[in-house]
Amino acid sequence: MKELKIAMVGFGGIARAHYAGYQMLKEKGTPCTLVAVCDINPDQLTRQIKINTSEIPVTLPKEMHTYTSVYELIANEDFDMADVCLPTYLHKEISVKLLQAGKHVLCEKPMALSSLECEEMLAAAKVSGKQLMIGQCLRFDSPYMHLKNAVESGVYGKLKHLSMSRLSALPIWGFENWFTKTERSGGCILDMHIHDVDMARFLLGEPEAVSVVAHDDVTRWQWENTRLYYPDGVTVEITGSWEETRGTPFVADYRAVFEKATLIRNSGDVTLYVENEAPSVLPQIAGDCYAGEIEYFVHSIVDGTPNTVNSPESACATVKLIEALRASAARDGEKIAYTLK
Repeated sequence: MKELKIAMVGFGGIARAHYAGYQMLKEKGTPCTLVAVCDINPDQLTRQIKINTSEIPVTLPKEMHTYTSVYELIANEDFDMADVCLPTYLHKEISVKLLQAGKHVLCEKPMALSSLECEEMLAAAKVSGKQLMIGQCLRFDSPYMHLKNAVESGVYGKLKHLSMSRLSALPIWGFENWFTKTERSGGCILDMHIHDVDMARFLLGEPEAVSVVAHDDVTRWQWENTRLYYPDGVTVEITGSWEETRGTPFVADYRAVFEKATLIRNSGDVTLYVENEAPSVLPQIAGDCYAGEIEYFVHSIVDGTPNTVNSPESACATVKLIEALRASAARDGEKIAYTLK
């Protein structure tokens, strides 16, 4: 079996979670090896960073090839796949460059700043013949896989209502403070809220209508409450925030009410509540979500299997839905019909 050589482009906060994933996959024997790391700022290669979910200490091995220019990386390093962990405003430019250089690309979410940029990335992948995947990691995360299984199997009956929340202080660890610049990050609605919006699409498909109330502060769309309306009266309500007081715990919760049971996640395990029964904590059905998405992409390349879980076309569609949410927010939360175009 071919072993993929992988280069990581960008070594900021989220890259540390990816790096930990590669360490797990190495121990598991997954056919991939991280051979190089590239960051424009050489200090990033030794800096320790605390992000909203955790602080993951990283010490690169001495034999790791390091670069400060993606052009030098492409010219001098032998690798098959790039893991792009750059700020959002660089996703399209660098992903297209890597695809044109004949590399498979795993790019962090969101796919790009706009759906037009997403379309450019899709076109570049098609022309290159290489695979592209976007890091919508919740699709590989145990709590959300439980939710997906419950919706698809109907084991608890029909889903009646789903609420999700993802709450954090404004991120301040990014390169040149890029999170706080709307033109670079797209605000909370595109950078963090997109996780739960994408999950709604993954579970239920495209909504019939949307309604969003949003608040601007340091960035635009720094806090938002979204409602997605689906057929048969199913409503998904999602709250995203970069306005929490610094030092408060990061929150990633959901409450899914089915006809026969309720599933609740409180930033950790999922608890199942069935009427007249004792609550039960559901078991983990997957490992680390970052390792999971990387492993899935590696096997889709090595084994030549289709990407049926997390296609780049789906990631592009999620960005299009975010654009519709912004349109509703601009109309003070007006409920507007939605059709994916």
